Amino acid sequence: MTMKQRAEALTCSLLRRAGVPDAQLAAGCKKIGRRMLLGSILLIVPLIIWDMPPVAKILLQLGYAAMMCAGILLAFDEEKKPR
Repeated sequence: MTMKQRAEALTCSLLRRAGVPDAQLAAGCKKIGRRMLLGSILLIVPLIIWDMPPVAKILLQLGYAAMMCAGILLAFDEEKKPR
């Protein structure tokens, strides 16, 4: 199972628990991915504005990277080019 499939499976299970119909799961996954991409920006803003300890900087950067990766996996479809 690839990372993309794992991320989609986790997101779909969370959406099902929230009561989203099965017909809207794909759109919901994309929507959550786009929101994660936008939300990851909020983790970088404190680094620009305030001076903080190195541990906090590292944690914010790791959170940013995790949200960006998950957001990209969920927000965009993989289209294979025909050969």
